[in-house]
Amino acid sequence: MRILGAVAVLILLTSGCADDPGVEADPTAEVTTSAAPEPTATTTAPENSSALVVRPGSIGPVSVGISKEEAVATGLFDADVEGVEGCTFELRWKKQFEGVDVLTGSDGGIVSLGVTAGVPQTSAGVGVGSTLAEVKAAYPERSPVAGAGFDQAGAFHTLGDDHIGFLFGDATVATIKPTSNVSFMEVTSGDLPELMRSGC
Repeated sequence: MRILGAVAVLILLTSGCADDPGVEADPTAEVTTSAAPEPTATTTAPENSSALVVRPGSIGPVSVGISKEEAVATGLFDADVEGVEGCTFELRWKKQFEGVDVLTGSDGGIVSLGVTAGVPQTSAGVGVGSTLAEVKAAYPERSPVAGAGFDQAGAFHTLGDDHIGFLFGDATVATIKPTSNVSFMEVTSGDLPELMRSGC
C-alpha cells in the first residue's frame, strides 16, 4: 500500500508541474501537433459526353481492361442490351453519352473504347473533326501516319502501354493532307487500336 501511495503522489506532483506558472517550459522541447485531416475529394460522375476526356487507354473514368462488373459499377453503362439482328451487347454507354462506343471481350471486360462524334475530346482539344495538322501540333511525338482501318490512314499517340488512335477516314496514306479530318478515335491498352468497327 505504501508503494501505491508513493506512486500516486509522484503522479500528482509531476502532472502539477506542467500547470505550474512558475515552471518555465524547456525551449528545446519538441512540440508535436496533429495535422488537420485533408478534405476528402469527391468524384462527380460525368453527366454527358462533353464531360468525358479522352486519354491513352481511357475515356473519362473508364479504363480499357476493367471487367463488366466494374464498368456497370461506374453507372455509365447498361449491361446485356439487345440490339438489332439478334445482337446482344455486353455493355453499352447509357443514352446520354452520345458519340462513344465500347467493345468487350469474351468475358465481357472492356477491350476498346471509341469516339464517333465531335465529343468527347482529348485534354489537348483533339476530337472527331480535328485536322491532321491539329493532331500533329497537339501530339508531336505521335507515330507517323500509317495504314489503318479499312485501307485508310491513321496515327497513334502512345503513353506506356496505352494508346489513342486517330483515323482519317476520307484519306489513305497516299492522299492524306494537313487538312484531312479525324473521323474516329479509339483507345486501347496493350495492342495498338485497329481503328475499325463492324458487325455487332
